[in-house]
Amino acid sequence: MKKQSVYAAVIGGGASGMMCAIRAAERHRDKQIIILEKADRVGKKLLVTGNGRCNLSHVGASAVSYHGEGSDDLINILFKKYSTDTVLSYFHELGLMTHTDSEGRVYPISNQSSSVLDVLRKRMMQLSISEICAVEIRGIQKSASGYEIFTSDSRIYAQKLVIATGGRADHAGRESGSRDILRMLGLNTAPLSPSLSPVKVNDGILRSLKGIRALAEVSLIKNGQIIKSERGEVQFTDGALSGICVFDLSREANKGGCEISVNLLPDMNSDEVRGEIAGRIKREPSAPASEIFIGMFHKNIGLALLKKSGIKPSAICAEISEKEISRLSATISALRFKCETNHDFSRSQVTAGGIRLSEINHETFESKKHKGLYITGEALDIDGDCGGYNLQFAFASGMRAGNSL
Repeated sequence: MKKQSVYAAVIGGGASGMMCAIRAAERHRDKQIIILEKADRVGKKLLVTGNGRCNLSHVGASAVSYHGEGSDDLINILFKKYSTDTVLSYFHELGLMTHTDSEGRVYPISNQSSSVLDVLRKRMMQLSISEICAVEIRGIQKSASGYEIFTSDSRIYAQKLVIATGGRADHAGRESGSRDILRMLGLNTAPLSPSLSPVKVNDGILRSLKGIRALAEVSLIKNGQIIKSERGEVQFTDGALSGICVFDLSREANKGGCEISVNLLPDMNSDEVRGEIAGRIKREPSAPASEIFIGMFHKNIGLALLKKSGIKPSAICAEISEKEISRLSATISALRFKCETNHDFSRSQVTAGGIRLSEINHETFESKKHKGLYITGEALDIDGDCGGYNLQFAFASGMRAGNSL
């Protein structure tokens, strides 16, 4: 078995792990820093973020866009020193040019995720950071001088250890190897669940809406109360609702026991919606109900609304009662779907849950239980909204931990 001694080992070659290794190597030019990555190369997940464009940060990111027990305190402390401006300034030093869209999302000016990975890997090469890929961690032990890391063919001694494994399960929905690493170290974790993902819903009408998109306001309802609302494009898929606005509800929705309400005419109040429907019926009393929504919604959405409201598509408009008009109008403003428990990580962008934030020093990201152990990024029980918030946290936490090593 090969043996190696290093100053610091970073387990996980994602955004947070690479940034952490870089900042640590800049502080300790004479010491060896290595990255241990399970995949066949570092940064693979980074390449697919933002639909391949890499939404690497968000202007003005703050605690309001993050979730997890204790996240407000952690983000407020972290972003005082490692704000969006700090992260972007460092990337500009590395040679990355960026642009910001009208929503505050930051992208590389090339619109290619590879540009972000390229500047990180170039800096890693300049600093002689070793990348050991396609490696599986078999065990970790605390020693008097640091940590012993066991792989299938080597034994690595590290004075400092960084856990930057992320929290995402594999595509089969099983827990990933990172969870085993956390158990080896006896760290207290919050349960994992998919976030920024489609939301599974139980409703037969979705089969007829598969592939259709509609601008709407979506609201998460639990115990009769609206928890959160978002506007944007809803994508109807077979058995699920998708789209960025749905993603931002998915953290809670994926736990089940709640509903998503879709308002297809969010800029009109209930009286205006009812007036619009009543007016269309009055103008064409001899037309079938299926024609009410021509020029308003996709044909299949109209048919779904009629079905939900108990109105036959073949019914003549003149025969539709005032009660049915009211029911149809209410359905347009609140098309309800029951959320199911979702354990499918294969389509999630982020994992909710992970190492509880109470386990680490919020100033340094060092474990309170184990001196010399640091945890960053998605391995922690913190996740952000859609729009660059998660990568901003990954890079900022990596910078903070790297500067603490």
